[in-house]
Amino acid sequence: MTDDEPYLSDLLGKRLLGATVSQDGPAGSSSSLVLHTEEQGPVRLRPQGSTLSLTAAPPADGTPAAEAGQDHAMARFTGAPIRSVREIRHRHDGVDLVAGLTFQFPDGNVRVLVLDGELVIAHDRHLGEVEAHLHEDVTLARVVRTCLACPSQWDAWTTEGQYLYFRYRHGEGTVEQHPSEDSDTWDLGDSRLWTLWDDGTDGGEIALPDFLALAGLRLAPDAEVSVLSTWKGREVKLR
Repeated sequence: MTDDEPYLSDLLGKRLLGATVSQDGPAGSSSSLVLHTEEQGPVRLRPQGSTLSLTAAPPADGTPAAEAGQDHAMARFTGAPIRSVREIRHRHDGVDLVAGLTFQFPDGNVRVLVLDGELVIAHDRHLGEVEAHLHEDVTLARVVRTCLACPSQWDAWTTEGQYLYFRYRHGEGTVEQHPSEDSDTWDLGDSRLWTLWDDGTDGGEIALPDFLALAGLRLAPDAEVSVLSTWKGREVKLR
C-alpha cells in the first residue's frame, strides 16, 4: 500500500460524513472511493497495481455530491465514528502484499480491497475463493495485564508476532502498535495507533473480553492470558 501510515491514525475517532464512489473503472467498475470525514479533508482510495493507494483528495472533491455516486456499503455508516483501520494482506503462491484496509465502525466493518486490479468494497459479503488468501493480524497469542493500579492496561502479541499495547481510561479505549514492549522503541517511527473509541462513560475499567470485542480482536484458542501479580513483574497465568 502506498499511503502514509500515520495518516491512517488521523482518521480514527472521526465521524464519517459521507462516502462516494466513481464508476469509471473497466466495464463500469468502481475506480475510486472518497471518504469525507469530520475535521479531515477528503481521502481517496484507488487501485495502484495490486495494492491500494490512499491519498488526500483535491479540495474540489470535498463534498459527497462532487462524486459520480454513493457507495452504499460504506455510506450506511455515515455519521458513525471510524473506530479502527487495519491492513488486509493477500497471501498466495509466495506473494504477500497489502491488498486493502478494514474500516471498523461501532456497528460493523467495511473492507476496501484491490482484487485483480479492481477496487472492491465489501460489507458482510463473502468474496469467494479469494477469502482463503486474505488475512488480518487480529488474533492474539498472548495477553498480559501490566499494571496493578490500572486494571485495564495490557501488553499483547498477535499470532504473527506483532506487539500491541491496550489501554482503557476515562471511557476511551486505544490499541497501539509498537516495535516491542520496550517503551524506548515507541518513538522510532514504526508505531501506529490502530484503534480508538470513546464510550462516553468516563469509566476506568473494562473486562478483557469486552475490550477485545470493541477493538475487533480475538484470542487464539490456545492463547495465554496472564497478569503481573507484583510490582516486581511476576506473571500469574489466568488461562
